[in-house]
Amino acid sequence: MNFIPKKILALILFFMLPFSVNALQDELLLRENLNKARKGDYLVTAQNKNYTILLVRNKTDELLDFEEITMPMSRSPSSPFSWKQWVENGAVGHTSWIMYTIHLPSGSMQQTFSFTRNEWISIPQSQNFFSTLLNLKLKKVNENERKKVGVPPSSDSRDRRRLWQPSLVVDGKVINGASFDAWRARWPCDGSELSGKIIEAYIPEENNKYPSYFPYWLQISGIVGNAKVRIIDSGNNLISPKMK
Repeated sequence: MNFIPKKILALILFFMLPFSVNALQDELLLRENLNKARKGDYLVTAQNKNYTILLVRNKTDELLDFEEITMPMSRSPSSPFSWKQWVENGAVGHTSWIMYTIHLPSGSMQQTFSFTRNEWISIPQSQNFFSTLLNLKLKKVNENERKKVGVPPSSDSRDRRRLWQPSLVVDGKVINGASFDAWRARWPCDGSELSGKIIEAYIPEENNKYPSYFPYWLQISGIVGNAKVRIIDSGNNLISPKMK
């Protein structure tokens, strides 16, 4: 099991759910929010020629189980395609299926099981990014610092370009007109592969209409250019067939 940055990108997305925003609306906290996850919540990420489904398997007052199912993009079926049905039918073509258990009060990983190998596996402490991640604070990015659409104006002209927004997809349907806030943090200098890297996430502004605790775009600067992860689908009420 190798938690290099390529792998941790999708996990960072997952463990940013749901966010807690302070009264000033300029800071996001990760550590206290895993207790708001709901059994059956899921998201599908696209990154590094792979699709990965992250699924909340179960949750108690102190423990949260989630599953991570990976499939190469080259194996994905033709559209129309339901990721939810794909998992419920056994995730045909997957190359990895792993379950993680997180201790909610501390944010530490308790155990890891590989359904693919049918055995418990261990992750070295040097590759366990969760404690740092769950204590990471993100600051809201000012609009004048955000990426915009179109050609920049001349230096003496006012920038009237609209803000760039990622796509928001729920149950296979694109939600038109969704607006996002951008949030940013620097990973602490801890000697890991993510040490000192800038993390930027886009979270839907709406808190009621969509599963807005999901970041739908995440970027880490400084890893062979910019490493990006995008959410291509999300939803809830997905029960793992591994529980049957």
